[in-house]
Parts: sequence; structure tokens; C-alpha cells
Amino acid sequence: MYQGDYNFFDYKYNISGYEGQDYGGIAQYVYAILSIILIIILVSIFRKLSQEKITKIIKYTGIFMILFYLIKTTWESIYDIKLFHNFNTGLLPFDSCSIVMLSLILSGFTKGKLKDISTSWLMTGSIVGGISTLLYLNAFKYYPFLSFGAFYSMIWHFLMIFIGILIIVSKYQDFNYHTVLKGFLFHLLISLIIIPIDFIYDFDFMMYHYLGGIPIFEDLATKLINLNLTFLNPLLMLLLYFIAFNIIYLGYVLIKRITRLNDIFINKNK
Repeated sequence: MYQGDYNFFDYKYNISGYEGQDYGGIAQYVYAILSIILIIILVSIFRKLSQEKITKIIKYTGIFMILFYLIKTTWESIYDIKLFHNFNTGLLPFDSCSIVMLSLILSGFTKGKLKDISTSWLMTGSIVGGISTLLYLNAFKYYPFLSFGAFYSMIWHFLMIFIGILIIVSKYQDFNYHTVLKGFLFHLLISLIIIPIDFIYDFDFMMYHYLGGIPIFEDLATKLINLNLTFLNPLLMLLLYFIAFNIIYLGYVLIKRITRLNDIFINKNK
């Protein structure tokens, strides 16, 4: 892990000597291992809570993440304005992992179809975003492990995985293939707002414009842009999201079948 001379709350441009040394290194493994252990412990503790208590956890997590986001954005914006005299539009809550704020609030405070599709997204899209970052935390490109910038991202994506798995394991809502479709519908509705913003203002929120940071597909997106086929990039990204949602469901089905086989084996040997 990076051992340079810096303070916990230093901004990325003020941390001299740091060039992403913790990205893909031991810090990433420490974060992944600790997250997995803690998620297993917390889910084991909370999985038998009543629906009312799980709803409270969803509500409180949603409120916490909104406040946490505002604190982080204010902290980073102060430096951006001070150093560059402008607001960093990249801090706007339009990326894939920001959807969790909206989905938690809708899941915790609404009823009916809105609650249904937002909870379905938490069971699929939230876990997808959390696991993707668990494997490679982009924040480590700019912040060392022991810094507020990195801690923010670690806590944020940890909660994305935890809340999704808790909802599944506690049986707060049935998890079947319709969950994948409803979760993707929620994702698609948000995307219909984000895609025009990306193309009008040349952003890459939810990676619909340039597929930024996705190996192989980022290069494919660049080729499509050069061929004046940029309109295909959002379709490609939506396909990747849909595949990822399905992988979460297939993982759930596989674990469920393994658990059943294990129960059958134990009962036979009693």
C-alpha cells in the first residue's frame, strides 16, 4: 500500500507522488477480502429480520447514502472550485452506481410497482455495480487506500452489494427471472434520461457514450464512433448491463441448487 506523505482528507491533486499504486494491488485484495467477510457476517446476522425491519434498513441506508454523497461532493467541489475555478460536472449523480440512492428511497418509502421495480434493481443492478468495483476500485487510481476519497468509494460499493444480498437472503422480495426483467426495466427508465444527457453534453455517465473503462468494449465503442455509428454504443452498453443482471440471477440459481443438494446429502447421511 502507498506510504507517501499525505493527510486522510487530502484531495487527489494534492497527494504528491501517488500515481495509482494501490490500484490492482494489495489494497484491492484487502478491500475485497474484508468486504466479503463483513458481508457474510452482516447478512448472517440480519437475514432473519422481519420485513418491517428490513424496510427500515433500506430507508436508513438510502438516507445515509444521500447525505454521504452530498458530503463527498461538497468536499471535492471545494477543491475543484478552488483549484480550477469551476464545478466538476463528473460529480453529478448520473452514473450507474448513483442509481442506488434513488432505488433505496423508492424501495423504502413507496409501495406497488415503484417499490417492486426499484427493489428488483437493488437485487440485480446494485450487486452488479458493487461487485464490478469490488474487483477493480477505480478510486484507487486517484486515491491511496488510507484516504477519504478511497474510503468513500469502498463504503459506497460495499453497501451496494450488502443491501442487494440482504434483500435476497432475507426473502424480502421473491427472486425469480421476473426480478431480472423488472430490475432491468428500472435501469432502462433511468437510461432514457441519461443517454440524451451523454450525447448532448459529451458526457459518459453510465458509460453509454464511450463505454469508458470497459476492456475490449471501450475500443469497440471508439471504432463505432470513428464509423459514425455512435448511436450503437448505448445499445451495446445496455446489452452488457442485461447480461450482467442475468449473471447475478444465474449465480443465485446455482447457489440455491448447490444448497439443496447439500441438504439432500446431509439428510441421507442422518
